[in-house]
Amino acid sequence: MRKTLMTVAALGMITGVAQADIYTDSTGMVNDGGDIASAFAGFEHLDIAQVEVTNDANFIYFDITMVGDLDATTWGKYLIGMDTGRVAGTNTDAWGRNIDWGSGMTDFVGSWADDGGTGVGAELHAWDGAAWNLTDATYLAGTEIMGDDANHAAGVQRIAVSLSALGVGVGDVILFDVVSTGGGFDPGVDHLSRQDASTDDWPNQSMSGQYLSYTIIPAPGSAALLGLGGLVALRRRR
Repeated sequence: MRKTLMTVAALGMITGVAQADIYTDSTGMVNDGGDIASAFAGFEHLDIAQVEVTNDANFIYFDITMVGDLDATTWGKYLIGMDTGRVAGTNTDAWGRNIDWGSGMTDFVGSWADDGGTGVGAELHAWDGAAWNLTDATYLAGTEIMGDDANHAAGVQRIAVSLSALGVGVGDVILFDVVSTGGGFDPGVDHLSRQDASTDDWPNQSMSGQYLSYTIIPAPGSAALLGLGGLVALRRRR
């Protein structure tokens, strides 16, 4: 499990969130010691560098940092599979990507940054034990899930998910994986849960590794991590 716990003092002063968990990922092509298959060469916006996770009283925040500039591309999807343990989960996601998630997912975020840097969007889905159900989306109420594109040029896709929508609170542990992918039936190009390649080519299914974990911590209620100026609600994009 590739996780480094660090105190982010500057972030804490601005938002009231005292610490964040940083999960680092290998970068670059497999031939150069990275975790991206050669079939995906040149797609740096799909190469995960790290994911920072933190929470306040109301939301859990995922800052997904890619190697490439998200403003420089017109496509890219960033998925979060979560297991809260509230029901027996599934290893398939709500978007039908060609991914074996391995562990039982109870909640799924599908997000996109595929419009040349002018916005971000996302959907939150919940598994009821038999099927996926859409909880909320940035193009609907946008109260249970939000996105921020302010740092797309630096490769950051920022997503906030309501703790109440996930049914979790202080002390609860969320198991998760973060995946980059394309459209349609594409596999996961890069999985945060793996240090090696998750698949070798576009037609072939990818597979998650061991899920990472994050524990919800006590924190002041602050939504400053997603400043109002950075919130956008866009039409559905897949």
